[in-house]
Parts: sequence; structure tokens; C-alpha cells
Amino acid sequence: MALAVSALLTPGAFLASVLALWRIAADLNFTARFAISTGMFSHWQVWMAVAVVLQTFSRLLARYGKREDGKRSIAA
Repeated sequence: MALAVSALLTPGAFLASVLALWRIAADLNFTARFAISTGMFSHWQVWMAVAVVLQTFSRLLARYGKREDGKRSIAA
């Protein structure tokens, strides 16, 4: 289950980073205006933070899903 959720979080992180880049490009007048013009999600920093959090959780869940139950990962 953890590996499945991890696999779904990575595309979400990619989408959030694309939205952050779109907002930056809109601020620099490289593209048309950003789809979300007001509110908390109208800032690129929020989208970048969401991308980082989603990717971090994805990596943690993947690590958790791949570990073998009953085995410790303590270096000798």
C-alpha cells in the first residue's frame, strides 16, 4: 500500500512544480496570466513548497514500503 501511494505522490509533486514554474513565468510576462489569480495558491512559493512536501513523503513511503519486516537497518 505504501508503494502505491508513493507512486501516486510523485506525479502530484511534478504537477505542483509545473504550477510553480508557470506562476514564475507569468510574473516575468513570459506566459499568459496564471489561472489562480487570488488567494494562497496564487503564489509560486506555495506550489514549490507543496512539491517539496509531496516528493519528500513519496520518498519516505517508498523507503518504508521496500524495507523488510522484522529486519533492522542498524549498521554493525
